[in-house]
Amino acid sequence: MEIRNARRWAEPGAKRYVGALMVVFAAFLLRSLMHPVLDHSMPGVFFACAVIIVEFVWGLGPALMAMVISIPIFDFFFVPPFRDIAMVDRRDVMIVTGFLSITPLAVVLIERLRRAQYRAELIAEVAQTRYEMLLRAENERMVLSDSVQLGNALMTYLTKHLDTIFYLANPATHYEFVDEHFRRATGVTPEVVKRDGLRALLHPEDAARLAGLFRADGERPQHGAHNLRMRTREGGYEMFHCELQYFRAHVGTYAILRLHAGPTVRPVTSLHALTPAANAREVSEAPVVSGGV
Repeated sequence: MEIRNARRWAEPGAKRYVGALMVVFAAFLLRSLMHPVLDHSMPGVFFACAVIIVEFVWGLGPALMAMVISIPIFDFFFVPPFRDIAMVDRRDVMIVTGFLSITPLAVVLIERLRRAQYRAELIAEVAQTRYEMLLRAENERMVLSDSVQLGNALMTYLTKHLDTIFYLANPATHYEFVDEHFRRATGVTPEVVKRDGLRALLHPEDAARLAGLFRADGERPQHGAHNLRMRTREGGYEMFHCELQYFRAHVGTYAILRLHAGPTVRPVTSLHALTPAANAREVSEAPVVSGGV
């Protein structure tokens, strides 16, 4: 992968050059403190180290500046005769030549290493970004695939049992549908159904038994056949044989109640044997539909 801006690994700005001057000044102070001990030995070593530090931290430009200003400083203060620029002898030439032979080589090597490091970091960031994009695309694909499968299952189930479905809900999205014809048969007003939902049509004991249908965090009743007592216009309750099914989607679980009818319907559970599922996660989510209606 070609990275064109690998040379821009160092932050731009004048602060780099100010920092380079401070490092050279620190090298000068340190060499001055060591001068009584070192005398004329190693006049350019501290400044070479300063240039290497500047190159590693701030890049090529400040390092070249530090190298250029270091030569007259150490030659004037730490090369005999001290503090004299009128006389240039063989010692001066050899020290400056040695400094210019080693320091630029170190600067070039460090610059190449820093560019390679920055290039590797850029490639890693690009790879991470592309990986995250692929993950998001895969998640979206899975969500769409699940939505298609859910839509197919729902359409199949609704088409097969359209005439008998009277309740459809998803507590996670606060969606609840009660069939209007079924509501009219119970005599409950639309305002009450809008406020209380299916609970307005059920016997209080049955509403308590199916309480998990109305809360996203509740324990869902077991899918399958149920006997439910519904209100009538006369004020009493009538027993209905119903079937409860679940369809799980990424936006929550859809619950569908339909009326049992016809000779091929499996036997319904007796009232005293009806108990909520011990754990909603153990309830099968696959729509196992009984015989045709």
